[in-house]
Amino acid sequence: MNLIDNSLRQIGISIRERRAARQMTLAGLAGQTGMSLSFLSRVERGQAQTSVGNLIRIAEALGGTLHDLIGPPPAEDKGFTVFRSAVSAPSGISGNGYRWTPVSGGGAGRSIEAILLDLPAGPVADTRFSHPGEEICYVLEGQVRFIVGETSTVLATGDAIHLRSDIPHTATAEGGPARVLMMTHHPSGPSTGPGERPDWWNPGGNT
Repeated sequence: MNLIDNSLRQIGISIRERRAARQMTLAGLAGQTGMSLSFLSRVERGQAQTSVGNLIRIAEALGGTLHDLIGPPPAEDKGFTVFRSAVSAPSGISGNGYRWTPVSGGGAGRSIEAILLDLPAGPVADTRFSHPGEEICYVLEGQVRFIVGETSTVLATGDAIHLRSDIPHTATAEGGPARVLMMTHHPSGPSTGPGERPDWWNPGGNT
């Protein structure tokens, strides 16, 4: 089994286990995320690729963060968490070619996570992401074009952007591959009830 297939399978298992723990049906998850039931069923079975934005929506609907779906199982809370590079394997399942590696995040009382995001060279699908909270993105390598709402700006190595992540946004590499350290702050979670569509759902998202 290759890296992508294994990542799809592991994330599908994580989604299914977290959904079962919250006694949420697949239809309820579809209602909260705005994604189709058949699509989510394929994701849970490890048979469908999806975007970072969709995974964030799914994680928020399940009361967690992206790291809960792609990171290692949570350990006992001692007030701090160590993330070893040896167990933070990259995932490459995004439909737009993104690859990401968990750096930190998750755990009781924690609302900030950090991810290394590798952006491929060349054109990618124009998928806008929208989810609660804020993001700080620091360009480690290459040049990256960030589009936030209707504004486009190019950041070079060493530049950073701090944005409201409820505004539809996306990032693409300029002139070659790039790497970004993405730090995301999540609020307490969705306030809508089962079957209701959150007001932060972005109909421009990739489902």
